[in-house]
Amino acid sequence: MAGVNLEDGTPLTPEGVDVTAEIGSGAKAAQTSDAAADKAEKKTVKYSFKGKRGSPPTSNRLSYPTEKVYENHTDYVKFKFVKYNPPFATLGKQEFVNKDGKETRALKSGQALNIYNNSIGDFVDANLPSIMMYMPEDIGASYGANWGGKGFTNTGADMLRQAGTLLNSGSAVDSIGSTLQNMGNAMTRGQSLLASGVAGAMNALPGKIGGSVDANDVLGGIGGVILNPNAELLFSGFELRNFGLSFKMAPRSEKEAVVIRDICTTFKRASLPHFGASPGNTLNNAFNKEKNVSEQNNNRNYIGVPNLCIVEFMKGKSPHPYLSQFKPCAIKEVNITYTPDGQYSTYRDGSPVATGLTLSFLESKLVYSNEISYGGASY
Repeated sequence: MAGVNLEDGTPLTPEGVDVTAEIGSGAKAAQTSDAAADKAEKKTVKYSFKGKRGSPPTSNRLSYPTEKVYENHTDYVKFKFVKYNPPFATLGKQEFVNKDGKETRALKSGQALNIYNNSIGDFVDANLPSIMMYMPEDIGASYGANWGGKGFTNTGADMLRQAGTLLNSGSAVDSIGSTLQNMGNAMTRGQSLLASGVAGAMNALPGKIGGSVDANDVLGGIGGVILNPNAELLFSGFELRNFGLSFKMAPRSEKEAVVIRDICTTFKRASLPHFGASPGNTLNNAFNKEKNVSEQNNNRNYIGVPNLCIVEFMKGKSPHPYLSQFKPCAIKEVNITYTPDGQYSTYRDGSPVATGLTLSFLESKLVYSNEISYGGASY
């Protein structure tokens, strides 16, 4: 049975051996994670899959079906991949591309929209092959605006009317005094202000003992009335368009199976960020002790923004004159299924009998009414 040294209280083994060192090593082991302990004991399994990170296919164009002639009178979808342009990365100039495709600084009537679209007028190629696909079954475009009802009390409505009179007056400066006086008169309606004051005082009581009430609760509880909502329809903005496309690809030859795989790989690479991107020497040098250091494109502090995709619905060599077109888009989602028919089946070389590809896009810029044109290809 283990004992204790009577002189210093040190634990003893049955043979009288000091076990302090063993206790210390046990405490150290307890502070080490199981994973670290296992690795120290060489209980590891190496993972080294990297795939073939080679260059894209030598061809600058991939198409499915491969034998289809896309540049005559055939309808098809064309995908072109470009590098993302930061919308506010200006070089200190005010030039923009006008409707004739020329750079200009003159802001003429009807050209202000070009400033908004300036970042999508000129792109750098993403060094990925273009892709041409057959027309899928789910082509369409949606347009919409956000509208909503907004309620105004009579006091608020009168104040807005007076403000409108001021802003729309031919001599706004001369009418400021009278307009502000009328707005002040609108605010002197005692009933609504009194009800709002009572509601505010009740809500300010500690511990919520006054409940949670508003002016309508006070007026309804005392006088059996509520404020007239005076609801009006107001425009509140609109959103970027989004759309999706779905394809089913079944190879008819070994060559076409490789093309299908390359098409899927291209969309995967275009939709994902790039590790080790450089924000530019100016930004790097701001955080670098050694100024004017040329930073290579391997900075692990940053990731590059994914590429954009220019989606065009084509008829022969020209944009389709009847289908809605889109501005350059971000690829929101790439879904690939190797069992589109509900069961897994491959050829002898491992290529799937069929591959499903579903793409989701988000347009990079808003589309305005004055960008919609008659008589041909249009947004």
